[in-house]
Amino acid sequence: MKNIKYLIWDFDGTLFNTYPSIASTIVKLIKRIYKKDLIFNKIKDLCQASLYFCFDQISKDLNIDREKLQQEFAREYSNTKESEEPPFSGAIEILKFIKNKGGKNFIVSHRGKNGLFKLLKYYKMRHLFDDIITNEDKLPKKPDPTSFLYLIEKYKIPRVNILSIGDRDIDIQTARKINIKSCYFNPNEKINHIADLNIKNLFELKKKINS
Repeated sequence: MKNIKYLIWDFDGTLFNTYPSIASTIVKLIKRIYKKDLIFNKIKDLCQASLYFCFDQISKDLNIDREKLQQEFAREYSNTKESEEPPFSGAIEILKFIKNKGGKNFIVSHRGKNGLFKLLKYYKMRHLFDDIITNEDKLPKKPDPTSFLYLIEKYKIPRVNILSIGDRDIDIQTARKINIKSCYFNPNEKINHIADLNIKNLFELKKKINS
């Protein structure tokens, strides 16, 4: 993958290890308010699939209002310390590597702008990204490729030089829809069979791009 100079990153679960704190917040919230016990690993898996899906599943299982649950979660989660949601090992190194070789890093995330930028600021990573698309930009969500196409057109990027990195199937599906290479990141070594590349840590990605 020597020709890769432009990386389109997912945020949660790809750049930053946020699922544990998100799941922990949900489990504690349900225990405190609704007096119900949830299994942490199950909730973490649901969060990775989709936070919306997670709330929808919990609200149906416990017969509680989903909108109210989301509001309660938002209040609780806003108190999470940045130190509890670090970037994955190797993230900063590969971001710098791409910048140093004259490339660009982008983020396309369904996360809200405030929480995303708060983490980037805390870990002094904002300068490593050339553009960031969040929920507030109101572009169609992945796997719709509109956000990817917007970046390609704005920066006049040849598709052969782009790699999309994400931890969910929708990240891979988005890339395939517009014929760009994709990388599936899963620390537990789960494989996505339609991705061009599967990695369990980000140091692997740097080696693949540099090989």
